Amino acid sequence: MPFKYLKFNIVKKILFITGVFFLLSASCRGPLAKPEASEQQVTGMNEAPAATGAAHMEAAKAGKEDLTIEKAEGGITIAELFSNRKEYSGKTVKIKGKVTKVNPEIMGKNWIHLQDGTMFEGEFDLTVTSDIIPETGSIVTIEGQVALDKDFGYGYTYPIMLEEAKIIQ
Repeated sequence: MPFKYLKFNIVKKILFITGVFFLLSASCRGPLAKPEASEQQVTGMNEAPAATGAAHMEAAKAGKEDLTIEKAEGGITIAELFSNRKEYSGKTVKIKGKVTKVNPEIMGKNWIHLQDGTMFEGEFDLTVTSDIIPETGSIVTIEGQVALDKDFGYGYTYPIMLEEAKIIQ
């Protein structure tokens, strides 16, 4: 009799722990979760988020700004990066530009959109990940490693981006 009672208690505990884990995981918001209406107002979003990652990525780009920013000493422009992407793959580059948008703390990173006024085949907005959060509108020089065809899943694929960037100016 005591063994049967002990076995029943173990099963109860396992079911309880499994249920708690399920409830916690169901209530957690992942990095790609859609923001609630209150979050949309805080972040300034006027419309509902896009249904797919690819559509959201296109909507996430800041509009092209009319800029003319000199490239950093020893650096390159965004157009040079896009036009010679394979040459820069895996290398560390320096780019000076205007911070047009910042999305903090997504998947453990801060996502920065940078523009310098240059464009190659319609590409003018460079996505950068960093542990630093620069002020939107500021002119910064960023140094980071070039990554090509970075796929984060759920339709979030970046043909080119800078990772683990540091603001050096």
